[in-house]
Amino acid sequence: MTSGFRGAEGPRTARLYRPRGKVRGVVLFLHGGGFVHCDLVSHHGICCRLAAASGAVVVSLDYRLAPEHRFPAGLKDAKSALDWIFRTVPADMPVAVAGDSAGGNLSAALTQWVHSQGMRALSAQLLYYPALSGPFAPPSRETYAEGYMLSTELLYWYCSQTLSSPEQLFDPAFSPLLAESLKDLPPAMIVTAGFDPLRGEGELYARRLDEAGVSVRLKNFPRMIHGFLNGYALFRDGRRALREGGLFLREAFAQKEGEAR
Repeated sequence: MTSGFRGAEGPRTARLYRPRGKVRGVVLFLHGGGFVHCDLVSHHGICCRLAAASGAVVVSLDYRLAPEHRFPAGLKDAKSALDWIFRTVPADMPVAVAGDSAGGNLSAALTQWVHSQGMRALSAQLLYYPALSGPFAPPSRETYAEGYMLSTELLYWYCSQTLSSPEQLFDPAFSPLLAESLKDLPPAMIVTAGFDPLRGEGELYARRLDEAGVSVRLKNFPRMIHGFLNGYALFRDGRRALREGGLFLREAFAQKEGEAR
């Protein structure tokens, strides 16, 4: 179902995916695409499978894209969407965030924002091959710089389209790995691809979360490249990653429900 609500600066469109049977939670899903492209259609199948595996209503947001709308426009839209979810669903309904690539970046930034504002706690964060470290380049950016679809050169181009100044690279709202503290963030599952320049960013974020005492599950698919979720019809690992991510969310929702009793 396609619906609309007010974003940070005007109406935005979202798609709602309702699973069969009992609704166990709500997930705000933010699509990838380097903050520049992709949309509700490109990630339709992904959201269908995630809703079925998690037992949650998935809200897929059509946030504003660069270069027409530069950082932090997309993040502001995501904040508005999450605030709408918090105000709309019952207080005892678990809420989580999920996203791939740039959407993983937005999801991680959202968890930090929610905590800093003292808002209703999120139950989980599901990050698929997220972009997280900004100016800090882990070895994977060099190791897999060329030949695996997403290149390091393309990453820098995305940044040039998204950011208005080099200084924004150091803003934790764009580079969540640079946050001063990750303490008390929601449980996380981070999925990485073996041949991906962003692989090291997910690994570093998982390490920092673990050091901060946050429950984190790091899952690598060693034969995959960046963006493999969109090829789930061809890649068994794509279907497996969506299924395991959904089960992670389902477990987080069940734990939240148990705590409420």
